[in-house]
Amino acid sequence: MAAIQPKPVDDELINRKNVDHAIELVRKCVKMDEDVDIICFPEYYPWFGEERLAKEAEELGVYLIAGIAEECGGKLYNSCVLLGPDGQVVGRQRKVNLGLMERERFGFTPGREYHGFETKLCKVGIGICVDFWGPPHVGRRLLELGAELIFNPSFFFIFREKWRCFVFTRMVELMTPIVAVNTAEFQFRLGDRVFPRCGGLSFVMQPPWRTMDEFAQWWYDPTFNWITSELGLEEGILVDVVDVERAKRFRKEWYYRLLGSNRTVQGGEA
Repeated sequence: MAAIQPKPVDDELINRKNVDHAIELVRKCVKMDEDVDIICFPEYYPWFGEERLAKEAEELGVYLIAGIAEECGGKLYNSCVLLGPDGQVVGRQRKVNLGLMERERFGFTPGREYHGFETKLCKVGIGICVDFWGPPHVGRRLLELGAELIFNPSFFFIFREKWRCFVFTRMVELMTPIVAVNTAEFQFRLGDRVFPRCGGLSFVMQPPWRTMDEFAQWWYDPTFNWITSELGLEEGILVDVVDVERAKRFRKEWYYRLLGSNRTVQGGEA
């Protein structure tokens, strides 16, 4: 699994050159680790280029999640498209909860539902930015849909340093591996305003234990740094191993200790 934290070309979030740069970074990622099977870009990135990215995913034999401004039926959606290693679209997740900037500046229309996407690796859920860490029901809905691995492609020009706190809340609730992806830091311009603390700090968060003995001991000396890999503010590529089967086992034990059953807080099986 890999997360790519790209710096937009010329500090422009909406720039067609970002497609070329995205392809460069995907190729660099696969050269870094030939075993990478799924690669995720942040929300909005690269905005354009779905067909070119699909060809690249097929050529490299990887799954690829990209942020695309999707036009459909005369409407524009903030979407993340999951492309398969056969070059086909596995599915699209449209952002449901849109901020003021997205509605008024970008003209996006909200999506209506969440999805669980079947891959050869596991079932994947995508919660775009605030969709995942904001409304408390979304993570639970993704679990109900069978998600074993959740991606949180995001774009932060405020709240950047608080992001990990938001996601950790969902981590404790869901006990499911989460891959959180942002752009690299850049000077984001919105009209006559400039946001200098925009981008960075992508990470992977997952249950921290390797064995049941470690899990049992943790309750006597709990620590809360469950981030297994992370990036700083610069452009970078994060490669990590996510063990979804191990996470499932710990999720059952977690809810058994907290609630006295193997059922999650939303009522579904853990």
